[in-house]
Amino acid sequence: MRSLLLVTIFFLSWRTQAEFSYLNRSSEGLLMGDAYTAVADDEMTLFYNPAALGRHNGVTLVPLKANIGLPDVLDKELSFDNPSIGVSDRFQNFPNDPAPIANRVLGYPVYLEVGAAPTVKMMNFGFNFFAVSKTSMDLQNAIHPVLDVSYRLDRGFIAGYAITTGNGGIGKNPNGHWSSFGFGLKTMNRQGLENNFDLFGSSLLEILQNSESYKDIRKSLGYSKGSGFGFDLGFEHNYQSGPTRYTLGLSWLDIGDTSFSKEEGLVDVPDQEQSLNFGFSFNQDFGLIDYTLAMDYSNIIDETTPALSKLKLGGRFRVPFVNLYAGYNGGYGSWGIGVSALFLDIKVGFYGIELGQSFRQEEGKRTVISISLAEIALDAF
Repeated sequence: MRSLLLVTIFFLSWRTQAEFSYLNRSSEGLLMGDAYTAVADDEMTLFYNPAALGRHNGVTLVPLKANIGLPDVLDKELSFDNPSIGVSDRFQNFPNDPAPIANRVLGYPVYLEVGAAPTVKMMNFGFNFFAVSKTSMDLQNAIHPVLDVSYRLDRGFIAGYAITTGNGGIGKNPNGHWSSFGFGLKTMNRQGLENNFDLFGSSLLEILQNSESYKDIRKSLGYSKGSGFGFDLGFEHNYQSGPTRYTLGLSWLDIGDTSFSKEEGLVDVPDQEQSLNFGFSFNQDFGLIDYTLAMDYSNIIDETTPALSKLKLGGRFRVPFVNLYAGYNGGYGSWGIGVSALFLDIKVGFYGIELGQSFRQEEGKRTVISISLAEIALDAF
């Protein structure tokens, strides 16, 4: 019975510690250290700063794009004795039985994210459908194993619009100042659970013995489901001089926390916490060569995140068909590459994120992969 329980929890439920859980993230943004508040020029604009729609020109359609987040299975402790890069020993010859599985994942934060956000952007208006599933697990204490669990599935849509004012702007005077004010509205359904479990205590066995179905087990573990509405505001100021643009951005996402009316479960559905984010970016576009440098200070009003963990730096270098990314996210590095040809765009990279309660306490090492098909962008000017 205990073996069955361990396997069930391993595949169906997981965990989070101190990581701030945003509604959705851009794969490009993550590879730039998530310093994206004053960049946000891909299909994920509305998840960072609705005011960035003021820099959008024409029509952009992204009907098919999948984002996948995984543990960094290539992670190795590089040294002179072990200079190779390959699949980590932790994931080689992975066992099938519960006890060896538990030994392999002990103290290793496991993470899985799968999401999609079909996008339409028309001038200063943007719209996204989205579905994002995030599951994470951290098994601690070999003598008395405790499993920290988080599972979340969000589905809904978000719409936004930006109003632009000033003597410059996209499609207008190529030089000058302009400001944008943006707002967003979202409606969504959230389901999932957040809890910690003593694997070999009596409570889990009692849940199994007293439950008649999988739904009963899920509810007793802390599963809940509900729906709600949220609001976002953003501001951005740009200065353009020839090929050079400076951008200051400020976004307030999920104002006052996005709460959910409970439709199922014994506990309340976790809120989507509000976040106040400041960003700055510097961009130069010479046609065939385009590069961006960016800085964010995020979650300004979040008291649980260490101050140094809120600092994010990033860079992006683009030439025809290839994008290169690098970043620094609250103490941990990121890097990746993107390749695009015709209607296919693929991005692959690696990033780290803080999972502990203090700066550089516990790193979550992750891989992100995004695949986009049939993306269309038409400029109006």
